[in-house]
Amino acid sequence: MKVRITARHFDLTEDIKQAAETRLQSLTKYFDNIMDVHLKLDKEKYRHSADLNATVYGAVLSCRADSNDMYASIDEVTTKMEAQIKKYKARLQDKGQRKVAEAKQPTTPAGAAAGEEDEELDA
Repeated sequence: MKVRITARHFDLTEDIKQAAETRLQSLTKYFDNIMDVHLKLDKEKYRHSADLNATVYGAVLSCRADSNDMYASIDEVTTKMEAQIKKYKARLQDKGQRKVAEAKQPTTPAGAAAGEEDEELDA
């Protein structure tokens, strides 16, 4: 998983960067196929915001969190992303189960069903 962290309107300290990286690495325990994660941290007066975009197979998941503390924003945005990843993974599993169920259902040929109806009408 490729991790990118961008800071806007403030200097990114090593402590914030390390806290963000460890929190982002924890996302892989929910879904292994995360290709790229981009965390954008922004500071406007007293408001600290964090935008998180995660590229997974077939989709881009994104979320945003605002608070008065940068660490709280990072924690909140990763918690939101964990929920989105769980939902995305469940959707993929459900889609796979539906395909398996459709493959197991026996299909009746349309001609055979119509031929049986014709015989009943003639009798």
